[in-house]
Amino acid sequence: MGHAASSDGFDGELLNYISIVMAVLLYVFIIYVSVPLTIRLFPSLLQKFVYLNFLAYPFGVDYKNPEVFLKNTKNFYLTSEPGVTFGIWYALAENRWKEAEGKDFSWYEEALTDDNPIIIYLHGNGGTRATSHRIRFIKTMSGGGFHVFAVDYRGYADSTGNPSEEGFTTDILCLYNWVKARSGNSTIILWGHSLGTGIATNTARRLKEQEGIIVDAIILEAAYTTIRDAAATIPMSKVSLGTLIFSSTYTFGTFYVAACQAVAKICAWLI
Repeated sequence: MGHAASSDGFDGELLNYISIVMAVLLYVFIIYVSVPLTIRLFPSLLQKFVYLNFLAYPFGVDYKNPEVFLKNTKNFYLTSEPGVTFGIWYALAENRWKEAEGKDFSWYEEALTDDNPIIIYLHGNGGTRATSHRIRFIKTMSGGGFHVFAVDYRGYADSTGNPSEEGFTTDILCLYNWVKARSGNSTIILWGHSLGTGIATNTARRLKEQEGIIVDAIILEAAYTTIRDAAATIPMSKVSLGTLIFSSTYTFGTFYVAACQAVAKICAWLI
C-alpha cells in the first residue's frame, strides 16, 4: 500500500508539472504569436482594447430619459462633424431645482447664465454616462451648486461614429463652444477622469491655439502621460511569468488571469 501511495503521489506531481509546462507554452504563444498576429490582422481590436467603448454598461439604458437616474436632467445631442452625433446629459445645479419644475429645454439653456459654475465631465474608458460611479459624481457636483454636462464621446453609448483621440477632442470642442455661447460669464471647468484627462488637455490646447481661448479651469483625475503608458500600467498588464511557473497555488484561474495580463502587455507595446 505504501508503494501504491508513493506512485499516486508521483503521478500527481507529474500531472501538475505537465500542466504548468503547458500553461507556460500557451502563455508564450499568446504573447509572441497569437496577440500580435490577431492585432496585425485586425488593428481595430487594439483601439477597442484601449477605449473599451464596447463595454456599454449598464445595458438597456434609455439615454433619452435621464431622470431615471438623475433629477432635473435633460438629454440632448450635438453634431460635431458630418456623420457624428454624440449624446449629453445636462444636470441642473440643485439650487435651481425648485424653479425647474415643468420647464422646457430653453429654460435650462438660459439657466447657464446664472453664475453657477459649469462642469464638462469627460469620463474614462469603458461604460457610459449612465455608469453608477459617474451618476454619483454628477449627483455630488449638482448638489454642490454646479451645472454638469456628462458626455459620451463618439462610439460610446448612443453616440455615433468611431472612437479616436482626435475625434474625441473635436466632440468636446463642439460641446465647449455650445456651452460657452449660452453661459455668459459663468465659469466653465473641464473635468477629465482617466482617458478624459487627455481629452481635457487636448481640448484646452486646441482652444488656445486655434481660438485664443484660455479655459477657466481644468481638473485632471487619474491623469496619464500617453495612452501607451496608461495601457502599460493598468492592473491587467502587471504579470510575472515566474509567478505563473513557481506559484504553489497554480490553478486554471491563475493562468486565465495571467493570459489576460499578457494581452494587456502586448497591447501596451503595440500602441
